[in-house]
Amino acid sequence: MESDLKWVIGLGISLGVTFATALIASFRNLAGRVSNGDRDLHKRIDNVKDNYVRRDDLDGHIQRLDGNVRDLREEMRENHKQVIAALTVKR
Repeated sequence: MESDLKWVIGLGISLGVTFATALIASFRNLAGRVSNGDRDLHKRIDNVKDNYVRRDDLDGHIQRLDGNVRDLREEMRENHKQVIAALTVKR
């Protein structure tokens, strides 16, 4: 009976150690996956930061371009009026 008890205790300890080892390994594996996921997420965020422009910056550039086009149109109209006036002058 005493040897059976030793055998059961040894088996219980062995199973306990095995379970604890498996539990630790699974937690480490899960932590590694979470860490890799965080790195991938940060890489994606950095990619977006590097490759895309902020909306307010883009709006400022577009407004400046619109202003430049408007100025060019006004200048072209003025030049056109001057050309028409020069052609219609009676000599």
